Amino acid sequence: MAHEELATVRFSRRASQGVVLGIDKPGIWSLGIAIAPVLATVVTQGPFNAVFVAILMSPLAITGLIKRHGIALTLWLVWATRFRLRKMMGRTMFKRRVKRAEPIIRGELQLPGLEDRFQIWESPSGIAVVWDKARQTASITCMVTSPGMARHRTQVMTAHDREHLTAALMSVAGSWTRRRQIMRVSMQERTRPGTIVREQRTFDALGATGDLAESYQEALTRVAEESVLHPQSITLTIDAGGGAGRAAAKDLGGGKAGILGMVEQEIAATTESLRVAGFTKVVWTSPREWGAWGRGIVDPVAEGKIDIRLGTAFEGIAPELAGPMSCIDEKNHVETDSAFHRVYWIAEYPRLETLPGFMGEVASAETSAGIPVRHTLQIVGTPVPIEQALKGIRKQRESWKQNAALKARRGNDMTIADNSDWQNLDAREQDLINGQGELAWTGFVVVSALSHEALLRSCTSMELAGSTASIELVPLTYQQAAALMTVAYPAGTGM
Repeated sequence: MAHEELATVRFSRRASQGVVLGIDKPGIWSLGIAIAPVLATVVTQGPFNAVFVAILMSPLAITGLIKRHGIALTLWLVWATRFRLRKMMGRTMFKRRVKRAEPIIRGELQLPGLEDRFQIWESPSGIAVVWDKARQTASITCMVTSPGMARHRTQVMTAHDREHLTAALMSVAGSWTRRRQIMRVSMQERTRPGTIVREQRTFDALGATGDLAESYQEALTRVAEESVLHPQSITLTIDAGGGAGRAAAKDLGGGKAGILGMVEQEIAATTESLRVAGFTKVVWTSPREWGAWGRGIVDPVAEGKIDIRLGTAFEGIAPELAGPMSCIDEKNHVETDSAFHRVYWIAEYPRLETLPGFMGEVASAETSAGIPVRHTLQIVGTPVPIEQALKGIRKQRESWKQNAALKARRGNDMTIADNSDWQNLDAREQDLINGQGELAWTGFVVVSALSHEALLRSCTSMELAGSTASIELVPLTYQQAAALMTVAYPAGTGM
């Protein structure tokens, strides 16, 4: 094989000829400016005075002849002078002014008794933030999916896995109690008729015909009639008006931008915590998705029309239109746009040993005809700081001991209920020491139906499911409308 020589390259030296005798343009200008006054003095005042002018202008001429790195010294002096002037004027220091991210206000939510109180913001990342102008709180909602915590006949999750998921969720709750800016946590589960909008749209786009297409369409129709959805959500309410929340927002720039910064931090921290805990899906809702959640509860007839928008640019509903158009409050029920509702308060939880997922009986409640009861289950937790929870346990122990001493003086024995209260205090303290946070829980169940008669039948089935789950459901008499708004539009208002 012939030897191949590698191509080489060589560059010429930088030109040094200049304009005349190696003097470049800046040098020519310097010499010209220096010689011009000398010649003028020779003509007007004579050679003797011109000598003094030549001595004065000689430094300028010399700077035109001397070069540094091939550049006339005159040009270096010009650059240095301009730099000093810019430095004196403060123009050598630049700091970019970053415009703080401000939320886009999508509108105000109008609710019965809470008019002009809530603003719906949209963060730069497209997440809905419900701003409570009265309490200075910001609420964010995420849709979650877990392997399953309900104990139901179709449940495939083992008891061990369910216990592990519950313990992991309580660890997440413990982190919420250590973040002082979190004021309230709301967990919701809805039971509503399912939808096959995406599947039907895909099938229609194929344009298939024939017997096979008819059979497939019949199968889709049956699925649409029998499918049931159980969407789950978690809402965090952040206190930005005082205490740790206000300080955190101030550190992040203050104002709405500081609140958004705090919200973004909570979103990142909570998303990671829930995924580590075992939740397979954590998606934060947009303003239109948040509006569709509440609108579907107060107006279930319109829910099918809202489902048609799935996968389109108009998915969901405008948040400012999500509130009810009408609301009639009665003693034990409330009537909204196209439904009747009854709100229950979970007054008692199982006092016997039970497995995690006992609320599955409520989540899967069915009527005598086998139709799932349309309802919304909400568990609201108010985080209690660990030191405050331990302090409360100590006070309750002192009260228990005082009551025990008084009974001993009267000759009364301690009852099984008294001993159970002491054991509950031991269990609570042990959970706190193990790292589980304490939240003051409150539970609500909203049963909805399209008619008053159907509501009564559904309420009977729900009360039966509650007794099976060993919980006590008490209707919120004279508070139905306020309770419904609290559940349908999770914004941390509480009851």
